Amino acid sequence: MSGAAQAGGGPDPVGDEPPSILLTRTDQGAVATVTLRRPHRRNALSTDLLTQLRDTLSSLTREPGRAPAVMILTGAAPSFCSGADTRESCWTDPAARSVRRDRFRDVVDQLHTCSFATLAAVEGHALGGGLELALACDLVVAGESAVFGLPELAVGAVPGGGAVHSLVGRAGRGFAAHLLLTGARASAAEMLAAHAIERVVADGAALSEAARLAAGMLRCRATLPVAVRLLRDSGHLARTDALAMEEGYFWRAALRSASAASEG
Repeated sequence: MSGAAQAGGGPDPVGDEPPSILLTRTDQGAVATVTLRRPHRRNALSTDLLTQLRDTLSSLTREPGRAPAVMILTGAAPSFCSGADTRESCWTDPAARSVRRDRFRDVVDQLHTCSFATLAAVEGHALGGGLELALACDLVVAGESAVFGLPELAVGAVPGGGAVHSLVGRAGRGFAAHLLLTGARASAAEMLAAHAIERVVADGAALSEAARLAAGMLRCRATLPVAVRLLRDSGHLARTDALAMEEGYFWRAALRSASAASEG
């Protein structure tokens, strides 16, 4: 794949610090890769990073005709994301804490509602809010040495970005309880065995594997948005409602395929 890199959206960083988000587009813009870029803090989620991430995701969804078919979320080495940046003043300033909470909620909501498929490419640590970002994606690919966990209880907090709901849906209540209540760290192999993530590859290969999966998705580009919506909506419905919804999406996909064929 080839494509030019560009800085992500959001306010200018303070001082000489580079932007915390890097956006690249490949495959004629069909695949967007969003990289968390605070490696000196293991890509910890500062309010500024979350603002830039929110604005970058918004830019991908609101540009007419330029939305990608697939987005890959990853982090600059050595980690995917180590969670909240505990050095920020928002942990002692209620107003700043409210702003940070809203930014994180916006990001998670965008990942759940965007029209394109989303993949997380995880190397190193995905802890706390970092795990929540990964699990908000449709598919998670991890390097074999990746480490996952929910350490919030140890610092007097609980997860607030959907990790528990995602883990229960993906891996079941028991596995979610183990990570949440004990603060245990899970290896990539353990996450895969619990069906919490979808693929484990050699260290350093998570991003290339995610790109390979994205390329495969592009072969079904005409109906991919319908499949994405079907996948996400199915998780919130009872079985009988889900079957009725699937029938509706079946016909929607058929119309898209017919339209694409006639235009091709």
